[in-house]
Amino acid sequence: MTLQAPAPLRPAAAIDPASSLIAFSWLLHLRWGAVGCQVLLIIAVALFYDISVPLPILSVILLFEAASNLFFAHLHRRKKAIGESLFALVMFLDVGLLTALLHFTGGAMNPFTFLFLVHIVLAATLMRPRWAWALTLTAIGCYGLLFLLPEDTMLQQVTGGAAQPIRLTCIDYAGLDKHLTLHLHGMWVGFTLTALFIVFFVGRIQQALATHETTLTKLREEKTRADRLASLATLAAGAAHEFSTPLATITVAAGEMLHTINELGDQGELLEDALLIRDQVNRCKDILCQMSSDAGEHPGESLTSFTLAELFAALRANLGSEASSRLDILGDEERLGLRMPHRSLKRSLKGLVANGLDASGKTGRVTLRCWSDPTRLWFEVRDAGLGMAGDIRDRAVEPFFTTKSPGQGLGLGLFLAKSLAESFGGDLTIESAPGQGTTVRLWFALREVQA
Repeated sequence: MTLQAPAPLRPAAAIDPASSLIAFSWLLHLRWGAVGCQVLLIIAVALFYDISVPLPILSVILLFEAASNLFFAHLHRRKKAIGESLFALVMFLDVGLLTALLHFTGGAMNPFTFLFLVHIVLAATLMRPRWAWALTLTAIGCYGLLFLLPEDTMLQQVTGGAAQPIRLTCIDYAGLDKHLTLHLHGMWVGFTLTALFIVFFVGRIQQALATHETTLTKLREEKTRADRLASLATLAAGAAHEFSTPLATITVAAGEMLHTINELGDQGELLEDALLIRDQVNRCKDILCQMSSDAGEHPGESLTSFTLAELFAALRANLGSEASSRLDILGDEERLGLRMPHRSLKRSLKGLVANGLDASGKTGRVTLRCWSDPTRLWFEVRDAGLGMAGDIRDRAVEPFFTTKSPGQGLGLGLFLAKSLAESFGGDLTIESAPGQGTTVRLWFALREVQA
């Protein structure tokens, strides 16, 4: 006849400290309410029914409950977390206290045996599965133990002014109808089946809810990323639109200058200046295209067919002679044909290699290795730099996160490389530790990128 609440916290990995303190506070109130209800119930039985209960033993149990609750209230005031082991200990303690109360107040005949289910439901909701199953089996065993207790007096009925003991045997209750005994045993069987169903289905529901929450979190992250990409694309499109007219004018003017110079036959500095203007205009156009690519517009870039050899050649040309001389490209699949956004893939690999070269210093080398397995195409960039701390490594793929000096980068390289990989069924991973260099692996689903 108890409603003892277990320790109120999930394991630390399940809920955050603030939530655990709130749960702790409410379950402390529940335990105090349970102690109060037990006291009132014992008083009501003693006053309104001709039943004598062992008050000294029950008082000891109730005092122990109150003392344990005072201890946990002290922990709550000090805002100390309840560990998983202590949590489990209190859960099992509550089951034991309930068993003791039932033993001294009627055993299996006590109508409050169903309160074992309260502990089982709380365990299935708040504890890890292995602990929940362990406590459920313990509760089933404690309930069954009430049928196997020694033949001591468990209840005294007051008849004619004298207390007449009702004795219970290990197999049957003396003086009770066999149908009633069968009913009590059937209640235990029904309790066992109910407890097992509760733990199984509540556990499955908890897993389903956790999976659902994880899915929602991923969807929110993808939506946030899509919004950021849309903002960058809008910015790039606006810049391209604003610069397109003056660049077109400069292009026409540069062409007329070249035409005039050729007619006049001037091969001096004026011709060099005109050629420089035209080259710089072309470079501005390339920068605008790169801005669009950096804004995440690779889905709008047309898919082209090329080989890995062509990709690596374009990468070296784009890096320049000095940086290319410090890059080692390994792999024996240069004939492998791909069908992907060529510019976006080249830009992603260039960003990874450039990061590695920056981290490796002026003389350090970077290795780009490429290979494929039956399902994936891998690119691995390894440098010999100083590595990254764990917190920086975890945030490296976030947009606009950079450790470079202002003007050295926007912090979009890794983010956009990861976005490109995910759009082709792949991902980007980083392995790094202080003093051990950094390894970045970019992979794609082979069936989606192979020509």
